[in-house]
Amino acid sequence: MERLWGENFIDPATKKWTSKNTSCPTCKRGFFQFCYEPIKQIINTCMNDQKDKLWPLLQKLGVSMKSEEKDLMGKALMKRVMQTWLPASSALLEMMVFHLQSPVMAQKYRVENLYDGPLDDHMLVQLGTAILTVLLCSMYPR
Repeated sequence: MERLWGENFIDPATKKWTSKNTSCPTCKRGFFQFCYEPIKQIINTCMNDQKDKLWPLLQKLGVSMKSEEKDLMGKALMKRVMQTWLPASSALLEMMVFHLQSPVMAQKYRVENLYDGPLDDHMLVQLGTAILTVLLCSMYPR
C-alpha cells in the first residue's frame, strides 16, 4: 500500500520495486500499474462492448454481475460494473467515519466561525449550548 504513492516504480518484467524510473518501457509507477490501468481497462472494455474480454476480467477481480445486468451495453454497463466493483458510496461513508471528527467535537472549533461576537460573553455560553442542543436533537430524534 505504501509503495502505491510517490516515487515508487515497479517493473512487471522483473517484478522488482525501485525508487527511480529505469526508463525501461515496462517500468511503471505503482499506482499506475495497480490502480489506474485496471480501472482504465475495465472502462474501455465496457465502452467498446467487448464482453468476451470483460467477463474474464471481472471474474479475476471477484466481481459478480446479475444476469439482467450482463445485457447492458456501453455507458450503462460501465456504470453498473464500476458501482459493483468500486462502490463509491461505501468508500465515502467509511472515509467520513474514520477521518471526520464527531459533530460534538467539531462544534468546539466551529463556534469561532459561527459566532463573531466576544468570546468571553455570557451569551456565548448560551449560544453554544443552544447550537449543541439543536445539533444533538437533529442527530438523535425521538
